Amino acid sequence: MGSRGGRLRRLRTVLAAFVGLGIVAYFGVHGVLGERGLGDWFLLSEQIARLEHRYILNKGRIDLLEHRVGLLREESLDLDLLDERARHVLGLARRDEILVLGE
Repeated sequence: MGSRGGRLRRLRTVLAAFVGLGIVAYFGVHGVLGERGLGDWFLLSEQIARLEHRYILNKGRIDLLEHRVGLLREESLDLDLLDERARHVLGLARRDEILVLGE
């Protein structure tokens, strides 16, 4: 009876080791290949870098447009810019002007 108890104890130890190894393998695989694993982390890092670059480009354009809008504000109205925009939008020109179409 003693040897049977020893074998049963060894079997439980081996079984516990395999279950533990299975759990570690399960979480390890999902940690690397899963929906929020290392692979996706690298993809998200690359996407963040691309979007930051796009943000910098767009920020420059936004700053330029904000500057031009600021020139059209009542307290700092640039009459030349107002005249340019009005002519462009309305398609007007004086008789002594030469129009260069390109926009």
